[in-house]
Amino acid sequence: MNMNYNDIQNIQDEVINKILTGLCSKNSELYIVGGYIRDLLINRPCYDRDYTVIGESAIELAKKAADCFNGYFVLLDKDFDIARVVMPDKKNTLDFAGCINQNIHDDLKRRDYTINSIAYRIDGSKSGLIDPFNGINDLENKKIRALSEENLVDDPLRVLRAYRLASQLGFEIDELTIGYIKKHKAKVNLVSVERINAELIKLFEGQHSAYNLNLMKESGLLYEIFPEMAVQENVPPNLHHHLKLIDHSIEVVRQIEANIPDMPEWFKERLNSEIAANIKIISLLKFSGLLHDLGKPSTWQIDELGRHRFIKHEEVGAELAIALLKRLKFSKNSIKYITRLIKYHLYPSQLLKNREEMSEKAIMRMFRKIEDETPEEIILAMADRLSARGPEISDNIVNENIKGLYWLLEKYKDSMEKVEIPKLLSGHDVMEILNLPKGKEVGVVIKALHEAQISGDINTRDEAIGFVKGVEFNQSL
Repeated sequence: MNMNYNDIQNIQDEVINKILTGLCSKNSELYIVGGYIRDLLINRPCYDRDYTVIGESAIELAKKAADCFNGYFVLLDKDFDIARVVMPDKKNTLDFAGCINQNIHDDLKRRDYTINSIAYRIDGSKSGLIDPFNGINDLENKKIRALSEENLVDDPLRVLRAYRLASQLGFEIDELTIGYIKKHKAKVNLVSVERINAELIKLFEGQHSAYNLNLMKESGLLYEIFPEMAVQENVPPNLHHHLKLIDHSIEVVRQIEANIPDMPEWFKERLNSEIAANIKIISLLKFSGLLHDLGKPSTWQIDELGRHRFIKHEEVGAELAIALLKRLKFSKNSIKYITRLIKYHLYPSQLLKNREEMSEKAIMRMFRKIEDETPEEIILAMADRLSARGPEISDNIVNENIKGLYWLLEKYKDSMEKVEIPKLLSGHDVMEILNLPKGKEVGVVIKALHEAQISGDINTRDEAIGFVKGVEFNQSL
């Protein structure tokens, strides 16, 4: 791999770097460093540029860059001379930091992994990649290697970042680094949960998250971050499950990853869309896969026939997940999304048990209940089925279930493409019919009527009026 920054630098880089060079004072030095260099060298998209500055204030340079690019200036750390510029497209960012000891080699020496310890000077005639720790060699060998044990201790988030990078890049973590992680894994609890949250989201976005979750389990880091999951080690395989519970949970994530290539194109596009800023649906779906059986340990019973029962574990698990997700500072919308998937993860397969007798109304009822998360719920159910292959689960049971789930997925897609449901009654109509004031009750009635129309129970205005008169608020609110 003969890598050269000049050969692969794109036009946008050249323009930005030329402008930044012009903004620098005469005797300063400006280097682009870290992840952006790494990703550029392996031809991976990256929108976060990191710069280190010698000879002038990084914060002041960032202010000048924000003005020049019409971007948004963010002060990150005044004491350590770190600032960010969010570019107008809200996608690209430029991070500026003062160089440690005003020496680029000292600066690179303090970084986390060798693949992130490569620099390129952009402001003068001294060009070429600066790679004192053989980061390029590790890129070629797809290896994640810590610069030193001390560097991981300095910022314990780095013990998690190793797995995040491995998940995103498909690299292996070297054994010495794994040893450092095992030794210092508990120090991750000293890190702010907001930073942990960001690393987890990126880890689940990667294509190798299940493999690295298993490595995290083996090192003990998984239970430092998710202490609620440690008890899953105690739930053994049974007639329906060939794996103990913790391994089943990770296997569900693996099955999601393994089956994405076979999914319809519309669904793959959906998975890569953002549910919130910098959070893709795929991340939350796989996170839900890891947590989907959170309620099993507390509901575990063995009946008189020796069968393992986990009655209402999906409901218990959804409640337990709320506390876990709040602790990790997930947003309200993300918590709602994940807990809904956990709560209803059995629904699609239960519906298919009597497929011959399954009515159109029953299918639409499920779509209404799960709402927008229905496609991901179906895929979660599919991964769950493929991850449970105990002695009582035949290949025929699995194949028929998977076939039915694919059918449900297409059924959902078709239902979303149907002509819009006509509006039979307005909110004002409902207020007059029921003699109600404007308020929450009116919305409840309108929603119930809409669901009845989707199910095909109501088709005319007269039927709608009769339906509205029969709504019982105690059950609806």
